[in-house]
Formats: sequence, structure tokens, C-alpha cells
Amino acid sequence: MPILNYRMEAKPPPGLILQKRGPILVVELRVPEQLENLLRQQAQTVPPPLQGIGLLDTGASGTMIDGGAVSALGVSAVGQVPLMTPAGQTASLLYPVRLTIMGVPGQPPVITVNLTHVTVGPLAPQGFLCLIGRDILQRATLFYNGPDDSFSIAF
Repeated sequence: MPILNYRMEAKPPPGLILQKRGPILVVELRVPEQLENLLRQQAQTVPPPLQGIGLLDTGASGTMIDGGAVSALGVSAVGQVPLMTPAGQTASLLYPVRLTIMGVPGQPPVITVNLTHVTVGPLAPQGFLCLIGRDILQRATLFYNGPDDSFSIAF
């Protein structure tokens, strides 16, 4: 079971960095594995992976990706779902993606999951490529240590 330990390094008073930035991880988004195989079989270009920051979001039942990522990956919607946000109810299209949580540079990724139904939202303005929801977190043990500005996650 891989375990990632992250500690925010900064000078402000202890406990504030993790509160302000949140538990963030480096993630990679790709087209789903089946789509990638199909594109390769048809000698078509496979969109390059997108790397960015994912925020662990225990308040999100499912993973959400930035709308720009959908365009860059060129995946098609597979459905629609009502979505509850702090601003109220809205609708979101659903897309398939492959999400990888990266580990330490030079080491293999920690976990890769083919997700069949992720929602889409405007996350880039906040600096995020995705919100990692409980559909992923259900596979993990998460320890959030606010006073130490650190967290650990094990898959």
C-alpha cells in the first residue's frame, strides 16, 4: 500500500498553510485506456496527458475536472447529472477520463483509475486541474494533520 506524506513548508504561523492551500497532490489526466487503445489502433493521435494540481475534496461525492481539460483531451460526454454546489443546483455533463495520482519524482505513480463519469467545472481559475472526490478517496486512508501543516494518504 503506497503512502504519500506531504508537509507544507512555509514561514507563516503553523497550521495556516494547509488551511489556505488545502491537501493538494500532483495529478495527471489522460483519455481512458480503452479510448487510447482505439486511437492507436486507428493510427490517430492520442492527446498528451495533462499534469496539474488536484485538491483532495471530502465534500465532493465524485471527482470533478476542469472544463479546459475536457477540451484538451477531446473526450465526449457520456451523460448528464444534476450537481449540487454551494451556489445551488446546476447540471453537469459527465466525461470518462483516466486519473493518475503521481508520487515522488522518479518513482511509479501511486494510483491510476479509469473513471467513467466525472463532472466538469471551472477549476483552473482556482489553480486546480481536478477535485479528487470520495469516488477516489473511498480507496484510501487519509490523515489530515492541521497543526503540523501536513497530510498523509495511503492507497
